[in-house]
Order: sequence, then C-alpha cells, then structure tokens
Amino acid sequence: MDVEFIGQLVDSMEDGISKLEIAIEKHDSVSANKLRVFIFDIHRKISEALRT
Repeated sequence: MDVEFIGQLVDSMEDGISKLEIAIEKHDSVSANKLRVFIFDIHRKISEALRT
C-alpha cells in the first residue's frame, strides 16, 4: 500500500469537496456535476489502492 499516494488522493478529494460546496452555493450545476464525478473517481481510486 502506497501511503503517500493515498494521502495525495485524500487531499485531492478534500479540495474537490470544498470546490463542490462553493459550486453548489453559486448554483453552478455544471461545475457541481463535474466535481461529483471527480470525487467519485477519487473515491474509487482510494478503494482500489487500499485493496492492494
């Protein structure tokens, strides 16, 4: 398990969540949807990294 890589993914997810909150507040549905996809992709990568 590459702890540093997983840490970077978690940091990216945190950043994405912060940006998602801003997009939702601004009612920017296009950006919000892109960020949701990004967050779910990061979640999947974290899950895969934890399995190895």
